[in-house]
Amino acid sequence: MSVRSLFKIGWNDWSDGQEPEVIGPAARHWAVECYVPINSGDLREFLLARHRSAMPTVAVAASRFDRSGSDRSAQGRSASGAPDHSLDEVFTRFADLLHHHYRPLFYQFAHRYSRLDPDRDTRPIDWISAINCFSTPTSSTPTSWSHPDERQTLEDVRRIADAGRTVLVDAGYTELPREVLEDAIGQCSHWGVPLDVDLDLFDAISVYARGDVVGRRAKRRWQTYYKRVVYDVPLYQRVVVMFKLRPGSCADELDDRMLHLRMFKNIPKNDIDMLLPGTRVRFSWVDYLRNFVPSLGGMGLTLVKLLRLLLFLAAITVSIAIAFVWLCVAMLSYAGRSLRNHWHAKNLHMLNLTRSLYHQKLDSNAGVACRLLKEAESQRYREILLAYCLLLEAESPLSIDQLASRVRRYVKEWIDVEVAFRAQEAVQLLDAWGIVRRDEDLRLSVAAPDEALRQLSAHWQASFEAD
Repeated sequence: MSVRSLFKIGWNDWSDGQEPEVIGPAARHWAVECYVPINSGDLREFLLARHRSAMPTVAVAASRFDRSGSDRSAQGRSASGAPDHSLDEVFTRFADLLHHHYRPLFYQFAHRYSRLDPDRDTRPIDWISAINCFSTPTSSTPTSWSHPDERQTLEDVRRIADAGRTVLVDAGYTELPREVLEDAIGQCSHWGVPLDVDLDLFDAISVYARGDVVGRRAKRRWQTYYKRVVYDVPLYQRVVVMFKLRPGSCADELDDRMLHLRMFKNIPKNDIDMLLPGTRVRFSWVDYLRNFVPSLGGMGLTLVKLLRLLLFLAAITVSIAIAFVWLCVAMLSYAGRSLRNHWHAKNLHMLNLTRSLYHQKLDSNAGVACRLLKEAESQRYREILLAYCLLLEAESPLSIDQLASRVRRYVKEWIDVEVAFRAQEAVQLLDAWGIVRRDEDLRLSVAAPDEALRQLSAHWQASFEAD
């Protein structure tokens, strides 16, 4: 490839090598979030091991919960002092009750979304035609399928968005304000593409993010003689985009009657606009110079040569009209070449965008809905495990603020990440399951594992009888 071809492709296209991002275990966190970045199974095993090593302290706390004076803490140990499996069974019951707790939310979000899923492979029932088929045997098979009107669709989108917001907040996501999206438009990182986005294309749009960290990415640039240079990149580890297009917008050939969901990983903050449909490449003045100046120079040289030819032809009395036609054809040829270079540069930008999002897209539409429900349930499960275990091992009852502070301190020691623990929500669930007690100062304590298991089993039975 010639030097001129490399120049046309540009600084940020083919000539720049780039490598995948690296988010190490010691990545710096810029924001304190409620998301607890610990695997639920790992946390469960760790807390069980911690409980076994702290049985004397737990026995003291459990005896305070037992108002009747019976030594229930002894039920949690064998004659040799080894703990039994009651706490493990309590954790299992937590998971069962929490799954039952999220069943209505699954219906409100995932089931309702199935009607607005762009990837659905089922067809809606035309109720009027179907009823006529049953009432009139000679009626013909319906050939058209009814769709809800725009008002009903917007109402469905609003309900699903409300349910989705609840799921996303439970999963530890934070909604990005519209101002953040507007500020990101036109900006880009070393790995992004400058874009223009018309936010008026959307009837509804929401962007949620989680994992506000500083990652590290390496890039090889010609300015550094293709040496590997590592940059600190502020990014979101998870981004979820929920949007519905206005009727007739036809952005990226997406269905404007449906609600679209997208999930991405490791998105730089300045590249949020890359995730939206209907984007247009924003060219800088350098791009325009790179695309048009070579052609303008060629047009000038050709014009000089043709003028010389024109004078020569005029001198030998050949028709000037022929030379003028040659001149016009040459000018049009160079103009077409400039436009071709411009479109070629635009396609290269879009190719870079597609390559980037190909590796960063995790899921779409119904897959995002199911994944978010699982993440929300797992996040709430971790919060309940932390709240119960730290209340269980506390030497004295704790207030809500003391519990939140203690969880933050322990999580910081365990994984070196500071979290904003939602103690109130976790305690509300434990209280609803009947294993929390409050003293006269509204400080909290919890039942020993054996007593908690009986309370949870009773609540489990009552839930099914109520259903």
